Formats: sequence, C-alpha cells, structure tokens
Amino acid sequence: MSKSAKISNHLTQKVQEKEKEKEEQLINELRLLLKTLIYQEEVTIKAIIDCLYDVGSTNLINHKLRFGTLNKTLKFITKMSKPVAKMLAWQWFNKNCPELITQWLQSKVTFVKVEETRMEVMVDNENLRLASMSQLPEENQVNQVKRLHFQVKLLTGILVVVVTMFSGSLIWLNYSLKRSHSQTIEKLQNQVKRSQE
Repeated sequence: MSKSAKISNHLTQKVQEKEKEKEEQLINELRLLLKTLIYQEEVTIKAIIDCLYDVGSTNLINHKLRFGTLNKTLKFITKMSKPVAKMLAWQWFNKNCPELITQWLQSKVTFVKVEETRMEVMVDNENLRLASMSQLPEENQVNQVKRLHFQVKLLTGILVVVVTMFSGSLIWLNYSLKRSHSQTIEKLQNQVKRSQE
C-alpha cells in the first residue's frame, strides 16, 4: 500500500510539474501578447496618457494650490512640460505595464487555498489603547514623509521645467540678437557700398 501511495504521489508530482511548466509558458505568451498589443495600440495609449496627464495635473494643482497666480503659473508650466511627461510616461508604460497586467491577470485565475487560522489573544483595554495610540504617530509620520517626498519630486520637476524654459529663452534671445546684429551690419555695409558708388 505504501508503494502504491509513493507511486501515486510521484505521478501526481510529475503532473503538477508539467502543469506548472505549461502555466509558465502560457504566462510568458500572455506577456508577449500584451507587449504586442501595446505596440499596436501606441497611439491609443498615448492619447490615454495625454488625457490622464491633463486631468491629473489640473486636479493636483487645484488640490494643492486653490487660488492665486502660482496656481495659474503651475498650470502653464504643466502644459509646457506635457511632451516630456508624455514621453516619460510612455517609457514607463512600455517597461512596466506588460508585467503588471500579466501579474494582475494571473492573480485573477490563480486559486490558492487559504487556511484560516484563528488566534485568540486576551489583551487588557489599556494595553490595546496604548498600542493603537503608539501606531498612529508612526503611520502619520510615514504618510507625511511620503507626502513630502512627492512634493520634493514635484518641485524638482517644476524646477527642471523652469530652468529648461529659461535656458531655451536665453538661447533663442541670443540667436535673435546675433541675427539682428548681422542684418544691421549687412544693411550698413550695403549703404556704405551705395554711397561709395
């Protein structure tokens, strides 16, 4: 009886290994199909990113700064930085989304047995209150750190955009001044030639 149980377990294990290999092969095929879909629907995905950027940036600015000139200035800057943001979002989407979507879809078709284990713990009310009170400041601090980290990223992005716009304006101004100066010199040279003739 034990030999038949060992053989049965061995066969079951081989079948499970084959099924697992087949599942991995199908998941890899799914990932490849998603990548192909993304490349075929590039225009649609970029339009979706464009819409999400417009809505998200406007809502974020309105949420952080309700009124004032800074609100309008930031909205103008976000419109100027939109091509760069779209390019970065597209690169992120290409790199991460096939894997994320594959994992999500796989989680929807994977059924794992969850064994519920119940533990009963006797706790005094004072100890419970102290434990919950000690967790709140830590969670609050973590949320504040995350918020500050996001604000630093946002301000860094805004600074990069402003510096880019400022340097681009200076380059354009320098180019137009040189061009204007060379045109003025050519006009003066033409006038000198005409007066000499």
